[in-house]
This record gives sequence, structure tokens and C-alpha cells, in this order.
Amino acid sequence: MKVAYIGNVGPGSAPHSTENHVRRALEANGHTVVPLHEQRFDWAPGAVRDDVDVVLWTHTHGFAPERTHARQARFLDAMRRQGVATVSYHLDRWFDLHREPQLTEPFFTADLVCTADGGPADRWERYSINHAWYPPGVSVTECEPGTYRSELASDVAFVGSHAGGYHQESRHRYELVSWLRDTYGDRCRFWPAPGEHAVRGEALRDLYASVKVLVGDSCFSGDPRGHSYTSDRVPESIGRGGLLIHPDTPGVTDGALYTSGEHLLTWPAYDWDALRDTVDGALADDDLRQRVSAAGKAHVLANHTYEVRMRDLLADLAERGLIKQVGRVSS
Repeated sequence: MKVAYIGNVGPGSAPHSTENHVRRALEANGHTVVPLHEQRFDWAPGAVRDDVDVVLWTHTHGFAPERTHARQARFLDAMRRQGVATVSYHLDRWFDLHREPQLTEPFFTADLVCTADGGPADRWERYSINHAWYPPGVSVTECEPGTYRSELASDVAFVGSHAGGYHQESRHRYELVSWLRDTYGDRCRFWPAPGEHAVRGEALRDLYASVKVLVGDSCFSGDPRGHSYTSDRVPESIGRGGLLIHPDTPGVTDGALYTSGEHLLTWPAYDWDALRDTVDGALADDDLRQRVSAAGKAHVLANHTYEVRMRDLLADLAERGLIKQVGRVSS
């Protein structure tokens, strides 16, 4: 299979971008990927060779601004006329956030739109979007064991947006960060540190190997709007061997994707007493931490890597009749 991939991929792209993880996953499955950096793509149909089977697109807002929307639409139409499947793939959510108006952009008119938002299907139908739920994964290459480093160590850690830059519509994050600071003081560390870039690669693996308990969060935790949505924090943390404590999320932590008590630990969002009991119980029980983190990592490697996601996606496209076959390796 030959895949043209438009996004933050190829020369000049961020090495730890979703696109580069997906690209490596496709290649690991035996497929050929033609990287096309979105910021420099001119949206001319001729920019994609006619032997391509699929156009995969992960959009970075600002890389392909509104002035290019008409060209994007013409490009997608041209691919459709040529019989080339077009697939949009993204980890974000849009509904109930300030970005919801973006759902009318060409990105959402691909033959199949894959996002991590598994909420009610009728929302997507209102926008005439052919949507499929693809929860986030983690790259197998990122799941190698980390090394304990004392400068990264802490009893508790939170990794992600924590300094006011998160969605204002989701208030749980702000209450959680404040509660962690008040409850655990310097026993809890927040990453990235103020003014520093996100922790990636080997440093992130070492961080997870140096922290006893990771506390996570997801957009609209404790709110019905958060059903069947999680960020990549869950597979990224668990796949690296971290012991993650995450808010109960229907459609995610109730056995649909992960099982609380087996792959991670959970608590009812906004129930701070329950969170304290869960954190303190995990800190006091080495066997529990080792058992859950080991089972969680094995579960992620078997079910929630990008290598698995890409196998599922291509099989899905074949089942929908958007591609003829899976497994052909183009030269």
C-alpha cells in the first residue's frame, strides 16, 4: 500500500509529532509513506502521484489557513475522481469547544474522518461528516524501558497542560492542578516546568521510570460530554510503564478500552477525597503499582499502539470499499 501523508511530517517536522509516529507505524506494517509537509503543500492534485492508494491528512491549525480552503476542497474532489481514498486523522476533539466551527472546513469532508472523540454519532451526522472513532495510541518505539533519574523523581507527577493554557470549557483540569498543589506540595511535580518545552523521547521514558504515581486528566472529565474521549495521555503513560491514575471515563476506563484496577487506577472526577485515597493507597503499595503498570503496558502494546491503529484503519478502509486490498507494498 502506498500512502501520501499530509501533515507535520517529513523534513523539518517535529520528530515526536503524531504524524511521524503514524508514519513509522505504517512503514513497520510494510507500507510505503510519501511525506508531504502540510505547511509547504500547495494542494495541487499533481502533487500526489497517481499510484498512491490513500491520502492521509493530519491537520495543524495554521499550517493550512483559511486562504487555502478552496484549494483543499478542489484537491479532495480531484482525489475522489481519481479513485484515491482520502482520510483525515486527528487526536483532538472539537464538539463543545471554541473550535467547533472548524467542523465545516475541508479537513472534515474527507471520505473518512478519524478522531479520538467517540461521543454520540448524531453530532457528526449533523455536519454530514463520515466519522470513525480511533482512540489515541502510542508508538512502539516510545515504549522502551526508561532509566530512573533522581532529578526527575517524585512521588506524584502531572504531565501535560497545567499552567492556564488548557481548554477553559473543561474546568476539571484547573481544579485538579490546584488540588494536587495544595495536597501534595513538593511531593508532586508538574511537567513541563514553566518556560520549558514538553518532555519527549528518552527524557519522557526516564521521567515515567522515576515517578511512583502519575495523575492524569481528560477533556470534560466528570461531564457527560467527556464520554468515550481521552487524550493520548492514557496510552502514552501506560505504554511507557507508568502507573496512571485517571478520572473515571465512560467508554474508556470502564473496560471499553482499559479496565480500572487492571490497566490503570481511576477515581470519580471531582471527588478529591477518593483521589487522595487512591493516590495514597498506590504510594503505599509497591506490589499494586508494579502489577498494574506491568499489565497496563502489556495491554497497550497488544491493543493500543499506532502499529495496531494503522492495521485497523487500512482494514476498515478495505471493508468500506475505499481501497481494494491491504498488504500490497508499493515500490
